[in-house]
Amino acid sequence: MARTSSAVYELVRSRIMAGHYGPGTHLTEGQLCEELDVSRTPVRSALRRLSDEGLIQTEPNRGAFVAQWTQSDIDEVFDLRCVLEARGASLAAQRRSSDECADLRKSVKEMSRIAEVKSTTYKDDLHHNNREFHLLILSAARSPRLYKIAEQLADTSVTQGTFFYYTDADIARSIQFHTDIVDAIEQHNSSVAESLMSAHIGVAHVAFVAERFRE
Repeated sequence: MARTSSAVYELVRSRIMAGHYGPGTHLTEGQLCEELDVSRTPVRSALRRLSDEGLIQTEPNRGAFVAQWTQSDIDEVFDLRCVLEARGASLAAQRRSSDECADLRKSVKEMSRIAEVKSTTYKDDLHHNNREFHLLILSAARSPRLYKIAEQLADTSVTQGTFFYYTDADIARSIQFHTDIVDAIEQHNSSVAESLMSAHIGVAHVAFVAERFRE
């Protein structure tokens, strides 16, 4: 079956996140075409998107390489996300609608289901669910500039791969944080929502770095 450009992008991206293509790996069009059994057109499109997101780096006359993010790079991204998304959770607690609370509850329920079923793609599914959850909160904050900056920060960093490094205990902890954050937002408790989001991202930061740079 022929794969679309989007399907090739998702597959290569998932492999980068999971560490199948490690930092510094040279990704050639020919290699990817052979591995994925596709033509060069969807591969080129996928590599362009991954380059725009900062997941690969293109070097003149050499080609594409998986980005080699340092711990300092990752620390900076998590620190910025912590500040921005904690503020977003605080605003969401003040401004959310009942429908948005229901959507957040649904997202947490779906995350629990994904973690329980554990399909072959469950960590990628958890990543997508987690991204949706955080964007729902930023949307409920009613702050377009905050939304745009936080979204770009999350989508252009290798920290998107957090769930690929998570243990079962890390996933359970993340689900509990999501549950508690929704409780605070639903109760209009902005200070608690802010503190919980800050703690959530801070703990994720520590867990991710510990696994990513484990010797």
